[in-house]
Amino acid sequence: MRNEIHIGFGIDKNFGKFAGITITSLAHNNLDNDLIIHIIYDELLPEDMHKLKQTQKLYRNLTFHFYQITSTEGMTFIVPEGHITQAMYYRYLFGEMLPKSVSKIIYMDADIICKGDILPLWQTDLQGKVLGAVRDWGEEKSCGRIGLKNGRYFNSGVLLLDLQKWRQQKLTQKLFTWLAEVGSTKILWGDQDALNGVIDGQFTELPKKYNCIIINNTLLKAAEDDVIVHYIDYIKPWHIYCLDSDEKKLYWRYVQKSLWDDLQPLDGHTVDTTVMTARVLCKEGDYTKSISYYEALLKYFLKDKYT
Repeated sequence: MRNEIHIGFGIDKNFGKFAGITITSLAHNNLDNDLIIHIIYDELLPEDMHKLKQTQKLYRNLTFHFYQITSTEGMTFIVPEGHITQAMYYRYLFGEMLPKSVSKIIYMDADIICKGDILPLWQTDLQGKVLGAVRDWGEEKSCGRIGLKNGRYFNSGVLLLDLQKWRQQKLTQKLFTWLAEVGSTKILWGDQDALNGVIDGQFTELPKKYNCIIINNTLLKAAEDDVIVHYIDYIKPWHIYCLDSDEKKLYWRYVQKSLWDDLQPLDGHTVDTTVMTARVLCKEGDYTKSISYYEALLKYFLKDKYT
């Protein structure tokens, strides 16, 4: 008997393609399960919407449902400087926007590769809690910053949500209230801080393999039995300045399996990312291109007087 697994994404036009690559990895590694994909979005590029719908046709185990946000009245968005956007808060809206018949969902960020079976995650007993999550790397600092009492702080990139309890507890309203009242004084990680601030340790801890945190070829690496690989931080595997690693190769294998196989590594737009790009290209032996980035930096600092 095949199992239906509901999976949710909250994205904007910048992440349509990356959600598609994540979904491709899910489809490849869960052929015995029927994956019901729920996408909450404010805007999607037409080419990404087209490819998402084509992806559904390619895989018999995929069904898509799209929910466009037409009003943000009553919502408070606190977006710290950096790589995160307003769309991170859309994970709060599944209880409101999905049919009441959907009682449970796995939420995933769109900077993830799934490389295994998620049925055991789906079947996890939440023991009466509203959500299950993996504890975050460096949680001690986060607990102190937002004043958590029990020393447990989770990463919100993968969440197993009991939507019935979410609705009963009116969590969407509580989260936006928390953001409006105290978020601006404590917020660093956006939606994740508010979720932890409101839940305050009352979550079911999931095994690390369901949200293995990767940071640009650091000591944080994926193990063989990890099911979900999550590329956090502002350097993503699709950036040209991301260092080579097994995890980066893993990501690009699924790019090639997806309908976004024409994706090219993306450039940065800051001095830091330009320096990182030059270094990565030099390390890879592309000295001519590396020099061109250093030349661009010189022109920038010398205000185009360099020739």
